[in-house]
Amino acid sequence: MNLLNEEQGEKLKDITKKLQQLREQKGIHIEQIAAKILVRPAFLNALEEGRFEELPEPVYIQGFIRRYGDALGIDGTALGQEFGAIACPPPVPQENNELNNKANLYVPLAVPYVLLIIGASLGLFYVLSPKGAEQAVSQSQYSSSIVEQENQSKPKPSTSPVASNSKPTPKPTPTPKAIPVEGVKVSLDVQDESWVRVITDGKKVFEGTLQKGDKKSFDAKEKLVIRSGNAGAVLVSVNQNKPVPLGDPDNPKTVTYTPEVAGE
Repeated sequence: MNLLNEEQGEKLKDITKKLQQLREQKGIHIEQIAAKILVRPAFLNALEEGRFEELPEPVYIQGFIRRYGDALGIDGTALGQEFGAIACPPPVPQENNELNNKANLYVPLAVPYVLLIIGASLGLFYVLSPKGAEQAVSQSQYSSSIVEQENQSKPKPSTSPVASNSKPTPKPTPTPKAIPVEGVKVSLDVQDESWVRVITDGKKVFEGTLQKGDKKSFDAKEKLVIRSGNAGAVLVSVNQNKPVPLGDPDNPKTVTYTPEVAGE
């Protein structure tokens, strides 16, 4: 049951009469129209015969009219809108209700932001006001004084030099100056048979042949002269130094020793 009023029913009759007349003029059966527009033939028959109580809601009837007119080659949309203007009026705008609902929704959400803005404004006013600035400066000075007192109370690190692990560089030991030796002392160690003559301070004190293993010592105050027929067989130690051969083996040699210089 479509619940059409008298005005809507009269309008629908006029439209369906036009459609029926045009269909019959074109010689088109109603079943062909139903198959083309995909609407049950019973609905189209009820539409043309005025049995509107067998039709569905007006919005569906408006769709039937639009497709029926298009199938016949006329402006079905205009016919549908012509019926819809009476049978399917546009709904009452709900903008006011929606706005009221949105307002009710936005009010609780806006409250925190409003409070936040008010709080920020008050804080800015407090900072920018002379009294607030004065208090801020005094608080800053108070904080600086506390920090300064804490720094002064902290013990300062010791600045005493750290003992170095490195050992002091030893001073070079001065080379002792050679002490002049008084006189000359010569020791002879014979390694093989050799003739030897010894003169001390101009006086001959020994002359003869010494055998292997013989040892002799002589002293002189100023000069001591030794001559050997086999210089390589005689080891000479002057003033307790390391013994050295007097010369080459099997060769004669004369060596003079003094307290300052030992030489030939």
